[in-house]
Amino acid sequence: MPGLSERHVRSSTGLTGWLRSIAIELGGRPAARLCRRLRLAAGRTRLLRLLTAPTVRDRAPLVLGVDEFAFRKGCTYGTILVDVEAGQVVDVLPDRTSETFAAWLTEHPGAEIICRDRATAYTKAVKEAAPHALEVADRWHLLQNLSAAVEKTCHQHRDCLRKRAERAKP
Repeated sequence: MPGLSERHVRSSTGLTGWLRSIAIELGGRPAARLCRRLRLAAGRTRLLRLLTAPTVRDRAPLVLGVDEFAFRKGCTYGTILVDVEAGQVVDVLPDRTSETFAAWLTEHPGAEIICRDRATAYTKAVKEAAPHALEVADRWHLLQNLSAAVEKTCHQHRDCLRKRAERAKP
């Protein structure tokens, strides 16, 4: 029956949709734990099989977000590319080298603004493959820089601040 089940499938299309949503939001093991709590029969491998890779467009989005992530912490890292305006993953690169990112930018022109972290590999790739694009720091790194600057300033002026605080006491 269309909309209810598919041929040779052991669960309804509605349940498969729910499981896919859980897998997208939580990933493998956390999604499997939630399914156990909800009494749904779905292991981590089944949940991960429900995930499909996003289709890679020919052109990059106007605002492209670039960040690194760990496939396996301390061992292998990759690069995730995000359409910042839509909030969707555009592509996942297998490493975090400038050559790989520059090749992707060359194959997918069109990014006008690239929001990235402070990694020099990404800077090099943008200058090489998309020199016209405006580079901006991402929100997390801006806040990290701000907190470091405030902490440094407070540390440099701690004697002045301490004297001022002592004079202000009644």
